[in-house]
Amino acid sequence: MTLAAQIVKRPMRYIWIALSILFQATASVCGKKAGLTTSNSDILAIVINPWYIAELSALFLQACSWVMALRCFPLSFAYPFMSLVFGLNLLSAWLLFGESLRLNHILGMLIIIAGVLEISRSAAKVTKGQRK
Repeated sequence: MTLAAQIVKRPMRYIWIALSILFQATASVCGKKAGLTTSNSDILAIVINPWYIAELSALFLQACSWVMALRCFPLSFAYPFMSLVFGLNLLSAWLLFGESLRLNHILGMLIIIAGVLEISRSAAKVTKGQRK
């Protein structure tokens, strides 16, 4: 069964992985904003920065959704998906912060996506073979 067919068959299981990716990328954006909006390097100024609090909240939600994902999937299947955070961070940096997006960034992300699909496909086959 292909990955797409598995997602259609049991979508909620995959939503936990997607949420984990989304919350991790959100935390990165909030961390960047916290760094940009903190006027000095005083630790208290950082800790009370609303963007830093948002970052911690997103990380908490990421941890919760990751635990739920791991209840549904073996680590060897779920973990490669977390590398998709790099792509979301790359797009966020470009769209929200005006950072550069070059061809080598895009090609690198396409390679990562292809790798995630291949590893997940292989892990799904191994896991299916180990079930009784």
